Amino acid sequence: MTTVILDTRSEEAKRLLDFLKSTSYAKVIDEKTPNTKTLKAMEDVEAGRVNSFTSANELMTTLKKSAGV
Repeated sequence: MTTVILDTRSEEAKRLLDFLKSTSYAKVIDEKTPNTKTLKAMEDVEAGRVNSFTSANELMTTLKKSAGV
């Protein structure tokens, strides 16, 4: 398997990408940019701002309380 990264800002790269999509031997996976909420969550994790639970029951109790159930 080989990975190819294309900067699709140029027309030539866009044409190459279209060609690769049209073949049966290449699989194109478009990389999506995460939305703002996801980026914030990733930042929180990297900064250590996470919740820890000792059990699944504790997690579910906390989630139910925050949901008002």
